[in-house]
Amino acid sequence: DEIAIEKHPMGTIVERQINMGSNYSQQIFYSTSEEIVVSSNMKDDWDLGFSSSKNSSEIIINSSTFSQISEIENHLFEDPISTTNLTWRWDNPKGVYYGVAFNTPKISSTYVIDRGYNLDGSSRGYRKIRIDSITNNSYFITYAKLDNTEITNIEIKKDSLFNFQYFSFNNNNIIKIAPEKDSWDLVFTQYTHLFTGNIETPAYLVTGVLTNYLNNVLITKDSINSFEEININMIANYKFSDNQDEIGYNWKVFDFENQVYSIRSGITYVIKDVTNRYFKMHFTDFYNDLGEKGHPKFEIQEL
Repeated sequence: DEIAIEKHPMGTIVERQINMGSNYSQQIFYSTSEEIVVSSNMKDDWDLGFSSSKNSSEIIINSSTFSQISEIENHLFEDPISTTNLTWRWDNPKGVYYGVAFNTPKISSTYVIDRGYNLDGSSRGYRKIRIDSITNNSYFITYAKLDNTEITNIEIKKDSLFNFQYFSFNNNNIIKIAPEKDSWDLVFTQYTHLFTGNIETPAYLVTGVLTNYLNNVLITKDSINSFEEININMIANYKFSDNQDEIGYNWKVFDFENQVYSIRSGITYVIKDVTNRYFKMHFTDFYNDLGEKGHPKFEIQEL
């Protein structure tokens, strides 16, 4: 549907720098219309996200820790599991509509989760999970360590104010991660990118920006017109995408020889945010004044 845009003066150019930490430890949720960081958390604070709308049943994994799922079909939950010959799957970074590692959960399957890596690079270990049932209001799951210790049954209640209910094996409980779904637009985070057709490296951890795509945040990329030239009259000519990783990580490039990042100039992202307002945004740096990476700087302006 075409959205009629009320005439209004263009906003002022706002410059922002986001502090993800030089080890990319932070996930930072940002609102374009409010021009603020809404919330932030350590990226390894959570393990699973349970879709919170009434008719949904998607379960996502924490792709910022490079976690992965293996499904063992027709498996008795208590039976022994070896992690050596498992086939691993990842969530598609474009969003849940393109496939999640859990697929459609089956009660007859046991799901092994490799929880990925701690900030120091050490392994976060494994859990096994059984999805017992999913209703309009709740998920019921059983999980344990692979040696059958710490077997736990838990109900995770949906809350439609949020996209997902997040769960952590660290404290065996629900944890608040993303803010309410109508309060943010972008999240600065590491995430797992999938390389189609690459057998040696099918999945790789990248650092970039994902969107609140489940709430109609749309993105288009303009590499023809300059940041200064882009205005509200051009909106009708753009083709917008609801892919979660449409901004992604490719606005910067890594020079392996000098071990340094630089910004790809000439790329502007046009954003339709959760309030149906339009913004243009381009990156200007990936380092702070101390020369530490992990501090994306950008200019953003309402159209």
